[in-house]
Amino acid sequence: MDKKILSSKTFQKGVRIMALITIAILTITTSPRLVKLFRNDFYRSLEASIRNDFYFGICENLFVIALAIIMAIKPSTWYLIGVASFMYSIINAIYSPLYMMHIPMLFITIATLLCSNLYQKRKALVIGIISAISLFEILIPLRLGLDVFYESLIQKIGFSFTIAVAIFFFIQFKKNGKEE
Repeated sequence: MDKKILSSKTFQKGVRIMALITIAILTITTSPRLVKLFRNDFYRSLEASIRNDFYFGICENLFVIALAIIMAIKPSTWYLIGVASFMYSIINAIYSPLYMMHIPMLFITIATLLCSNLYQKRKALVIGIISAISLFEILIPLRLGLDVFYESLIQKIGFSFTIAVAIFFFIQFKKNGKEE
């Protein structure tokens, strides 16, 4: 991507706004979990894997809040969006393969990789990384059985197709704006 675009005030302002929205959303969703954690022993009585997911989810959200604070202060660190999205994508694919939030996070990871200097310098490496991550996220539900894998695969195809259709219309809208 053109460095002029990445360093423009509009782009930087957009990154800052996205970071602030991320901070708000994750603070709203993480705060009640922290309150539950400190107020009672409810989660200690849960099965170890569920309890670990709960603790890990809090840590994951706090880490992303920290990254978002960095981006809000210094928007030139926009690539951290890709780091946070990659983390969310992989963790959600492993622990919750039927929870489809990892698909848009994977799209964000891919988008930031394509906009980075790494892609301009090492296209084959970036395409290989994207392919490996995508294959991993498609195949991870196999550990839960063929029925879960099949359901997950159908949902992922549908979810990805929906995102692709939306992107198609956004691109057409943008092209139409340039033609006028």
